[in-house]
Amino acid sequence: MKNAYAELEALWNRCTATGDRQVEAEVVDLLEGHGIRLRQRDGQLKQITLSTPTSVNSGFVIGLRYVKQDGSHTEDLFTVQPGQQIQPFYKGSLQKQWPEYQGTHERQVIFALVDNEPAPTTAVNTISQIKK
Repeated sequence: MKNAYAELEALWNRCTATGDRQVEAEVVDLLEGHGIRLRQRDGQLKQITLSTPTSVNSGFVIGLRYVKQDGSHTEDLFTVQPGQQIQPFYKGSLQKQWPEYQGTHERQVIFALVDNEPAPTTAVNTISQIKK
């Protein structure tokens, strides 16, 4: 099986060095390569984030933010740590393990504002790509 952590580390290093925020294809391919499918029925994928958590020394969190049919937002989160398989976290469960993700799964995002943020990051430790 591919080394998800090494792949994300290379992606992170490239994006932070170049300002590139085009991460969608690589993140989706990585997840699918590890048997994780994107939502199909109950939401439209609008934002992909890659962040480095502060609760661990090395790791990444992949966020897939969807807009549901009722207009509400939700985010599926996946942790990637060295030597471990990708771990999915749904319905806010990641905040129990890593408190810095408190409330992220239901955060209502104004996508136009996020998209206008300067590259490469939209927060101290996050690369974000908005789907058009």
